[in-house]
Amino acid sequence: MTTLPPEPADSAIRQSHTQRQVAEGFGDDAERYDRARPSYPAELVDRIIAASPGRDVLDMGAGTGIVARLFAARDCRVLGVEPDPRMAETARRRGLDIEVAKIEDWDPAGRQFDAAVAGQAWHWVEPVAGASTVAKALRPGGRIALFWNVYQPEDKAREAFGKVHARVDTGLPFNPEAVTAASIVEGYHQM
Repeated sequence: MTTLPPEPADSAIRQSHTQRQVAEGFGDDAERYDRARPSYPAELVDRIIAASPGRDVLDMGAGTGIVARLFAARDCRVLGVEPDPRMAETARRRGLDIEVAKIEDWDPAGRQFDAAVAGQAWHWVEPVAGASTVAKALRPGGRIALFWNVYQPEDKAREAFGKVHARVDTGLPFNPEAVTAASIVEGYHQM
């Protein structure tokens, strides 16, 4: 399985979306990735569904479909977008609808979603282009939910997440030092 390179001293260089080759290496053994990657709490998925205007979900960076399966099990209609064709094929073998593309380059083709989710994936996305794509794909009132098992965002991102969390009453704790699945960051369509 791919490992992360040593952390550069310059934080501008550490922006993970500029190191996509690391993310794209997970497909080298997609089955092992699927077995080893932790899932997410049912309460997290339920909160996202409850806050969304409907049950059409876009899973960004779907990988092998770990997040997509959680939403599909709750009767959501899920479309995954995944840049690695090997990961996408593993998700398809599990019965999921997956399109191969980077979310920044993906064309929603007029399709609209009630929620756009990214579990352990948004840090691989170029944030401005990714947000622009999501804005086009969400219905009015749609939600974006970005969550990680464990993730330490850059200072500016952590500060922005904290502002969104303060504005949107999730009822969940927010630890700005360690964003986790328990600290869901919800935003809304107006980006």
